[in-house]
Amino acid sequence: MRALNESVMALSHNAVENVCIAWCNGLRRSLELPFCTHSRLMAPVCGFLRVRDELVCRSASFIAKCLQSENTVVHSVSRNGVFCRRMLSPIGMNAHFVCEFCDVSMCDISVISKCLAWSVHNDKVAPELDKIHVIKELLHVKFGHSVLLHFDSADIDIIIEQLCTE
Repeated sequence: MRALNESVMALSHNAVENVCIAWCNGLRRSLELPFCTHSRLMAPVCGFLRVRDELVCRSASFIAKCLQSENTVVHSVSRNGVFCRRMLSPIGMNAHFVCEFCDVSMCDISVISKCLAWSVHNDKVAPELDKIHVIKELLHVKFGHSVLLHFDSADIDIIIEQLCTE
């Protein structure tokens, strides 16, 4: 079972944050958004969960499945890692991180899902929902999927830059 613990990367590791930043930067470049676009806008503009939220949901699902496994070895090793040796076990550290991130008790880790993540995500972006919708529509115009009369591509770029950086 040592292989199980060694194959689970700690979500709190700096490399995970670097992956999230790289994903956001790649997405920004592919959409030709300004360099200083706020990262909090990237995932909602694309209709995705943030990478960190996706990783948290997948990790929570994996941990919950291990804790509910019918295989006694998987069940006991994961239970030991999560409840007894939390800070010494990668699965325990991830369980701790996931529960802290979602503000859920360790016993309720199985309630963490994409549905919960989307709910939290939507609450966070609610104040900027109009801005996000306008950016999406302007991107459709920019890439030729829609037409906006009386504005040329330079005007569209200026409006997008203003919305993405304010």
